[in-house]
Amino acid sequence: MLHAVAANGVEKIFMNGGTDNYHFMEMVAKFKALGRPTPDLVTVTYEATALYMQLGYFQWTRRPQLTVLHVALGTINAGGAWDEAWRANAGLVVMAGIPGQTTKGELGYSQRGGIQYLQEIPNQADVVRPYLKWDYEIKRVENAALIINSAYRMAASEPCGVAYLTYPMEVAEAPLNGGLLYRAADFAPATGAQGDAAALREAARLLVQARNPLVVVGHMGRHPEAVASLVALAEKLALPVSSTDRFVNLPRRHWSRSTADLAKRDVVLVIDHPTPWMVDPPKTAKIIRLDTDPMLQRFPFQGHPAHVPITCNSALALPALTAMCDEFITAERRAAFTARRAALVTRRAALDEAAALAVQKARTAFPLSTTWINECVNQVADENTVITWDIGGVGQQYDRTQPGHLFQLCGASLGGAWPRGLGIKMAAPDKTVISAGGDGCTIFSDPVSCLLVSNMYHVPTLHIVSNNNKYAAVENGLARYGGPNSYAAKAGYNGSALKPSPNFAGIARAMDAYGEKVTDPAEMPNALRRALDAVKGGQAALLDCVVVKE
Repeated sequence: MLHAVAANGVEKIFMNGGTDNYHFMEMVAKFKALGRPTPDLVTVTYEATALYMQLGYFQWTRRPQLTVLHVALGTINAGGAWDEAWRANAGLVVMAGIPGQTTKGELGYSQRGGIQYLQEIPNQADVVRPYLKWDYEIKRVENAALIINSAYRMAASEPCGVAYLTYPMEVAEAPLNGGLLYRAADFAPATGAQGDAAALREAARLLVQARNPLVVVGHMGRHPEAVASLVALAEKLALPVSSTDRFVNLPRRHWSRSTADLAKRDVVLVIDHPTPWMVDPPKTAKIIRLDTDPMLQRFPFQGHPAHVPITCNSALALPALTAMCDEFITAERRAAFTARRAALVTRRAALDEAAALAVQKARTAFPLSTTWINECVNQVADENTVITWDIGGVGQQYDRTQPGHLFQLCGASLGGAWPRGLGIKMAAPDKTVISAGGDGCTIFSDPVSCLLVSNMYHVPTLHIVSNNNKYAAVENGLARYGGPNSYAAKAGYNGSALKPSPNFAGIARAMDAYGEKVTDPAEMPNALRRALDAVKGGQAALLDCVVVKE
């Protein structure tokens, strides 16, 4: 199996050891000793951290690696990382053992042990199948390479997704005589689609002739090369663009940036966004959708209309769409584009001025605010800085212009920013990686596993905690539901409050990382510099930034 994994160009195996996967440990060590090509083995002490790290590695490189989990329990322990990988269209390969199928050593090399009776469940893949693109059980060592090659091809083909393989102990320990029968080169992933030409032409016509269009962008920036193409389209037609900034979809300061006001739109172009709005545009509006899965077949229920749904890789479709617009542009439309551009530039200037005033106010406001924390990050971040975060909406405050240097969660599970950042750092050791999240997000990250893997493999990153002593989203919903005089409010919002707060900085220091608690807005820039100095010196760092009155 390791031969086949290595043949697929895998560089890292993220794993938490167990009684079903020690074979990988032995074989990696053996291959290295013999000078054979083999991935590095990365020990990660929490399965969710291991899966998130592969996710971060993939988001940076666009190449599936391997996560090895321990039977059903390790599969379950990966928790919310499954959801995030699925929602992010991440091409990942995961392998997990299943208990042996023989009890008396009938094959001469493996048999079921006592603990394996306690590890077995019916149909192990069923536990996570809703989050998988493909799964299979490797039943024979003779065709293990075929199945592994298929898994990597499935994971890397758009729309990318997770391939999950199980194997019994007998397969892991079986001798393979005669070498690999199936070559990885014979199982290349499928290329992305540019989209149907007639549908793209219709989309071009609608956009050119639109009087009040809007572009809504979600996950497009996972393909960094798509960003320049979107900029070209927006500039040609003077299109306002609303971006979630889960990735760098559009440079933050670009004049086309707009808000998602849909009330009077006549044409809306939705690019790689599963939930583009909560309040519908007018019923007369025409909706164009560019997506690898424009029908959103992965979602059990989806209520957003689409009149021109186009199956495509947006990075390939956007240049073609932009070129097709030329056929429909008239002198009248050029004049309209010029006027619309002027209005967008004026509006962008007003929004930037309002943002600058908010930053100026936050500079001295007590307690600390996320606005000021993020502005301080902007001041120290350069083109070499990669930022990951868990908190929705925060990405729009980060002043990132370089595609592929900003990553927000795509699903509903918090806690992935820190371990994803570790995966990115492992893939790009020369980058400065900053992750951010609330105190609840940080607890979900399992700080000890993140700090331990950072120390073990020399991948220092900075994690910033915006500590509000609560699950803010839960408390806000509860407050809306019950009001300020509700029983829950009088009880101190028990169930959402996280008091007393963990000593996050102390946890970091206990793990030989740099840890500092920040409460004074004036001290935030200096604290950030001290933390980044530690990271540049090879030490992981954590800043516990308190954003509530203590």
